[in-house]
Amino acid sequence: MFWKKKKKLPITAEDKIWVDKTLNWLRKELNENHFMEIRTITPTKGFYNRDFDRSEQDAEFILKRTMELMQIRNADIKLEFFSDSPVEMADGTTLTTPADINGSWNSASGTYEKSEKGTVISIEREQLKDTISLIATIAHELSHEILLGENRIIENDEYVTDLTAISYGFGIFLGNSRFRFSSVGTFGWESSGQGYLPEQVIAYAMAKLSKLRNEETTYSQYLDESVQKYFKQSEAYLDGNKG
Repeated sequence: MFWKKKKKLPITAEDKIWVDKTLNWLRKELNENHFMEIRTITPTKGFYNRDFDRSEQDAEFILKRTMELMQIRNADIKLEFFSDSPVEMADGTTLTTPADINGSWNSASGTYEKSEKGTVISIEREQLKDTISLIATIAHELSHEILLGENRIIENDEYVTDLTAISYGFGIFLGNSRFRFSSVGTFGWESSGQGYLPEQVIAYAMAKLSKLRNEETTYSQYLDESVQKYFKQSEAYLDGNKG
């Protein structure tokens, strides 16, 4: 009917332009055929065939398997761990966070560092308790290798890094881990010290990628409720609009 309302996106026009433009850049940068053949990774045994027990070995397994899924070859990447948990001092006092020792601390779920000594991905130990977040973190850090390690960008950009991980099929993991984070506090592009994409943008990027790749979206069943809502909105918009 002519009075039927047009479908609306859950993101701003500016965000849509940024996502579309960056995906086009990645499509060219990563090689057209390679980019178009990637499919969404789901939290199932078909992709991560392991009974996880929250150990460091889990992280080692995820690193190796995620490198395979992202087709990262000929890269020697070492995995290390750190903790943001309270620190007990020799005199019995407890420091709330490492900030009490260092004076300042930018908390992160993971870090990437490439130097003459090699490439190191460091994981905050709390990540071991949540496999979805652990996979999201490792996929994000490995995206640094694809962008910075392979000299595709010069300066670090956490938003582009997130979008790269989504382009490699890890949107479910990033989206669900963002949902869990944002459900316990305010979250936005600017308010996050980590610079991660919010769930609305992740959902749109996933829908856009599946549209480009003619991919079935039955994988949306694995998205947490909030992320799934934004994904369905994005799907409906893309189905009803050329751009």
